[in-house]
Amino acid sequence: MTIQTSFQAEPAEREGTETGAAAAGDIRRMQELIRGMAVTQMIAAACEVGLPDAMDDDATSLATLSEQLKVHAGVLTRLARALSSYGIFDVDADGGIRHNEASRLLRTTTAGPSLHWAARFWGMPGIWRSWGALSHCARTGEEAFSHVNGQDFFAYMNGSPEEEALYQRYMASGYPGRYAAIADVLAVAPGERVIDVGGGTGSLARTILERNPDARAVLYDQASVISALPEAPGDARLSTRAGSFFDEVPTGGDIYILSWILHDWPDEKAESILRNCRKAMSAGARLVVVDRVLQESPKDCDPLDLVLDLQMLVLHGGRERTLDDFTRLLNAAGFSAPQILSARPEFAVVQACAV
Repeated sequence: MTIQTSFQAEPAEREGTETGAAAAGDIRRMQELIRGMAVTQMIAAACEVGLPDAMDDDATSLATLSEQLKVHAGVLTRLARALSSYGIFDVDADGGIRHNEASRLLRTTTAGPSLHWAARFWGMPGIWRSWGALSHCARTGEEAFSHVNGQDFFAYMNGSPEEEALYQRYMASGYPGRYAAIADVLAVAPGERVIDVGGGTGSLARTILERNPDARAVLYDQASVISALPEAPGDARLSTRAGSFFDEVPTGGDIYILSWILHDWPDEKAESILRNCRKAMSAGARLVVVDRVLQESPKDCDPLDLVLDLQMLVLHGGRERTLDDFTRLLNAAGFSAPQILSARPEFAVVQACAV
């Protein structure tokens, strides 16, 4: 049965009847954008309680799922209904729920790309508090994370194991296929040595070695990252070294990689990292930077690129950059003008040589 309802419209909604259908559509869109923070938390909460992974492709009772997940049945139903109105899950009037194409992206076990860890990361407390202080960035030009969390992003993560684990899973799961896409465009000669600076779990270095069986690689990162690497059968061609790229970078490499590193830092710190790389490199050695490359005009940018540009500001005081920005930084640190080896919607692979 369809129930007819009436309600008192918000002022902006009432004005829409006076300003025309186009204005009403703009008002509706703006209202949805303003409430976008609620949708982020709805998705994150569904992932946090394990709803996407608890379901299969057949219809399941939300009451049954609430018992299985040990969550409040009424709230789970309301959450699922709200998400279904945004096209995430299919929920029927009798409390049944099934996956759809959108909700399958939130499973950790999906065969394709998973956005589960992205949803968890963007909704976790340290990130949420930081975006709540975006106006602090606007007033001061400074990052928000330290302002609201009392310490910088990386120090906070080192002291928050649960959020650190979410961050690492997010980093590992983002942009499926990116390691192969990067490795595929790198020309690595037999015997060359690759230094993955700030290489995290080493996934990129291992992929490069798989593509180049006669190459060697060094995974360089903070001691806390290196010590946390899982014990697993290693490749004798891959070694690790602990340290800070603000202090030094290992010498003797033919190719140095900065994958999703420079965008974490403002220009002066990014240039410091580049200068330390250059000190470690012989003339002619190659530097490979993996980051987003923004278009000059915002009209030519994917909106997500510009949101992530602000994310870098909010979390680190960093930024995404245009090709001209990279050229300026690289030239100042002793490198040639950059060459784009590959450009994808999510990232570009940029190469420059030590001069």
